[in-house]
Amino acid sequence: MDKALSKIDQKMLLNALQKATEDTEKMIEKQYDKHWSKLNVPFTLQEGLSTYTKYELDTIRKKHKIANVSNLKKAELVSVMQERIPNQLENICLLWDLERYQLLMSIAENGGQIEAPDLESNQVIYLRETGLIYSGIFEGKNILAVPNELIEPIKALKSDIKLNEIVSRNSEWIKLTTGLLYYYGTLSGAQILDMMEKYMNEPRLKEYLYVIEDASSYRKIFKRFKDGFLNIRGFDPEKIQQEHQMRRELPYYPFTKQQLLLAGEPGFVEKNQGFIQLVNFITMNFDISNEEAEALVAESVFATRIGESPNFVMKFLSQSLIFDDMDTVKALMDKVVYLMNNTKQWFLKGYTPIELRPLQKPVLKPDKNVSEKELKIGRNDPCPCGSGKKYKKCCGQ
Repeated sequence: MDKALSKIDQKMLLNALQKATEDTEKMIEKQYDKHWSKLNVPFTLQEGLSTYTKYELDTIRKKHKIANVSNLKKAELVSVMQERIPNQLENICLLWDLERYQLLMSIAENGGQIEAPDLESNQVIYLRETGLIYSGIFEGKNILAVPNELIEPIKALKSDIKLNEIVSRNSEWIKLTTGLLYYYGTLSGAQILDMMEKYMNEPRLKEYLYVIEDASSYRKIFKRFKDGFLNIRGFDPEKIQQEHQMRRELPYYPFTKQQLLLAGEPGFVEKNQGFIQLVNFITMNFDISNEEAEALVAESVFATRIGESPNFVMKFLSQSLIFDDMDTVKALMDKVVYLMNNTKQWFLKGYTPIELRPLQKPVLKPDKNVSEKELKIGRNDPCPCGSGKKYKKCCGQ
């Protein structure tokens, strides 16, 4: 009876999973059809807005802060928005970075349309919700387009020196924020604002928060929790904060502005010597492409940054790599340990374990005549990172 019931349950579960998968596929297909339906170009702003539902128009008018029009019928709302949106063009761009600004400019300078670049679904939604940029299919291609009457006003923005300076500044704000969270994992609102003031030497906090919140609507660059910011791939900010607090006497690693701007680029992975060595080892000893090896090592770097152990990383790699003998396993482990010891970690406030070793308390420093073997940190010694844990339970994992 139990076995029969178990089989029934299994069948029901499989059916439910299959239906959920089918529903998800239908939703994606429906959304794609909605975003990439036929679009005739050129078109007017009124024609573009008329392709949206009343709900979509309400979303757009809220973005533009067009008030006291919620009771209007669709045609009336389109008429009001057609008049107001052109006046909001500069205000929208004041929140943008170079990526979005240059995308808008490239559309206008190409006669009002371009073939759509590779965009995530949420990015397409964001652009459509501006009321400025429209997506659709024209002559068999996915395109992004702007209404005819907006082409010249958009092109005129290029000569607005102040606007262009603000857009460049916004780009730095966004990249610096992403870079800080790449290396530190999480920061409180107060911490990130203090750091931004330091790197930008320009305290305009209210504008900063508006800019990065809007940027995160376009591309998910961070998560918010309570009053803090978390790396987009992070999942336990309290744990990271706890580890930071345990090392309260250790200052955050002093990255240069250029290092943070680089780390703020989409898809950035720090490819240090340990990264390159491990990629080369994997491609030389396993039947795997360089691209696949880099993807594996990039995930190994992420696991290291969030505090996972060498054993965890080895188990992760073993899911994709087949080991022929123990010598290969040992050699791989050596490369993994080297990578991890030279990877900047969230728990360590952006330091690598190697960088923290010279920061041991003076009483732990041996005499100059002590042999190199005795210079090594014992497994049961206090960890030099200042956590208060034994070395084997912290950086020596």
